[in-house]
Amino acid sequence: MTPEGIANAVVSVLAAAGTLAGVTSRPRRRRNEIKENLALAEELQKNEILRDHTPAVAWLHGKIALDVARLSGQPIGAPKKPIPKGALIFATILLLAFGGWTYWLNRDGFVWYSLVTGALAASMLISILGMTTNREIPPDPEGGLPEGAHPLQSESASQAIVTSVAMAAMSSDGRYEDDGQLGVAFRFVRHMAASEFDEALSLADENWLKCRIQAWLWNARAFIGSDETQLQATTDAIMSSRREHDLWDAFSSAEVNAFQEEWGEIDPDRLGGASRRRRVGPDYDLVVLAPLGESGGYFVNSPTPIPGGFTFLMHKCDGKWLLANHLGIAPPLPGFPPTWWVVGDPSLEELPD
Repeated sequence: MTPEGIANAVVSVLAAAGTLAGVTSRPRRRRNEIKENLALAEELQKNEILRDHTPAVAWLHGKIALDVARLSGQPIGAPKKPIPKGALIFATILLLAFGGWTYWLNRDGFVWYSLVTGALAASMLISILGMTTNREIPPDPEGGLPEGAHPLQSESASQAIVTSVAMAAMSSDGRYEDDGQLGVAFRFVRHMAASEFDEALSLADENWLKCRIQAWLWNARAFIGSDETQLQATTDAIMSSRREHDLWDAFSSAEVNAFQEEWGEIDPDRLGGASRRRRVGPDYDLVVLAPLGESGGYFVNSPTPIPGGFTFLMHKCDGKWLLANHLGIAPPLPGFPPTWWVVGDPSLEELPD
């Protein structure tokens, strides 16, 4: 083969290798993966089950955002402890010194006392590995989160990107707006915590108020009488007169005190709402509020008990979401006593079989 032929062959091989490297390079592979995931996200949007009842679309959008960040060279990943450069240099010098000493002692054959210098060199190597590997900072275990929960706020840029995309997807259905299911529940808690009973009452349906009045009268039957016909007449009078009725102030004060005593020292601004929609009937949704602690919010990937959570049944009346039940998962049933659909209701426990 002539020199010219050899040169042409080399050029051809290098060109083919360059083309292959360009096709299989990591940035190009990531770019193609982003395009494929964008197309897949559009297909997932057309699936009502995956779109409305699972976070699949949010997960995929989060992955796309992370891949774009990596492609553009943005720093992402878990925060890491800085490498102690001074200690690393000192350990490296000792490693070279003891390693060289060990080699010099064994230059003519193994001697047992070289084990001492060898052990010192090995300890320096282990120290160097400890300073340069596994430097990720673990999350704070004392965040007050339930077991299996992961905080939304994180110093990790990758988690922050996924969180922002997921939260945008979850809040796009309007449930977190002031007049949405969760928004109304948040406002109800704030008003009750601030002793603003009339404002809280404006966010509850008529059936809830009727049952609250019946429960209050039933619990006071030792003082006002237990005749159910008279109790119902008093209920109707309070419902129609509200503030004009002689018993209204006593009723409203007792309600505020009961709610505040039951809820304890809660900060409404540190409550978060469960993102998954829970429909329990036509025009009825169940919402869950839970204390966030210092985490700023958290998400779960599996069924997780939520300590200190508040469950509210919301009812859509004339296009407005209102509180239907603050205890059970069904609308309360009027009566003496009313039925709140909770186990252990003391008013029901006192009733004869």
